[in-house]
Amino acid sequence: MKKLKNKCKVEYKKLGMYFDLKIAKLFAEHEQNEKNFRVAAIVDKIIMLEITHLPAPIYAAELGGGAHPDRYHEFFDYLLKEPNGHIDWVDVSPYMLQLAKKYMSHGKYKKRKSIISFIKKDIFGYLEDLTEGELDIAIMKYTIDHIKNLDDLFKRLSKKLKKRGVLIATIGVLNPKLKSISTNARFLYKGKEFPENEVRILREGDSFGVKFFKESGNQRKGYIEGAETVKYYHSKEKIKKMAKKHNFKIFVGDWKKYVSRKGGESETMDQDVLVLQKL
Repeated sequence: MKKLKNKCKVEYKKLGMYFDLKIAKLFAEHEQNEKNFRVAAIVDKIIMLEITHLPAPIYAAELGGGAHPDRYHEFFDYLLKEPNGHIDWVDVSPYMLQLAKKYMSHGKYKKRKSIISFIKKDIFGYLEDLTEGELDIAIMKYTIDHIKNLDDLFKRLSKKLKKRGVLIATIGVLNPKLKSISTNARFLYKGKEFPENEVRILREGDSFGVKFFKESGNQRKGYIEGAETVKYYHSKEKIKKMAKKHNFKIFVGDWKKYVSRKGGESETMDQDVLVLQKL
C-alpha cells in the first residue's frame, strides 16, 4: 500500500489547482458552461445504454468526480428507483467534494443524497479497497487524461468490475496532433503556449499542460488565475492493446459511432470516449 500511495502522490501533485479553494470555486463555476453540460449528457446517454444488460441494483463510481453531481439526470433517476442503486463520488481533493455537496444541496438534487457517498480518496486507492467484482459501472468524465499509468488503471478495473461491468470515460486528446486551443482551454507544449495556427506532435505517454479560460469559448477574457494542470497522451493503438491484455471489450473513438451502433439517438457534437466492458 505504501508503494501505491507514493505512486499516486507523484501523479496527483500535478493537480494543485484542485487543492486551492479559491481556484477550485472559480473552476467549478467555469464548468457551468454549455460544452460541459453537453458532454455530461453524452456520458449519461452511454450509461443508460449500458445498464440495460446489468441487473439491478447498480453499484457505480464516478472516479475523479469533481464538483458536479448535478449531472447525469437519467442515470440518477434510475438509481433512485427501487431497488435503489448507489454511486460513490470519488475525488482526491477535499475542496472539490465540498463544492460537489454544495451543488447537490439545491432542491431538485436533494433526493440524490440517499444514493450517493462522497469519498475523499485517489482513484487507485479507491479501487484497491473495493472487493473484487464489486463494481458495475465506473465513470471518468474529464479524468482519464490525468492518469499517466493507464496499464495499472486497466489492471485494477479488470479486477474490480463485475463480468459485463463497464468503464465509460471521455478522452480529451486522442489525436497526436495537439491543437493550441479548445473551447475552454489553451494547451501547452513543454510548458509553453504556441500559435493558434500551429500544432505540436505528441509522442506516446507525453504530458501536456492545460490552462483554462475565464469564459467558455472566449479566450480574450484571459485565464482563471492558477487554473493550470497536466494531462497525458495515450494513442488509440496503445489503449486497444491494454484493453486486450486485461480482458476488456473496447470501443474508443467518437461517441456518435458508439451510440448509433447501439440504436440510440445522436447529435452533432464531437467527443471521443472510451468504453470498456469486462469479458
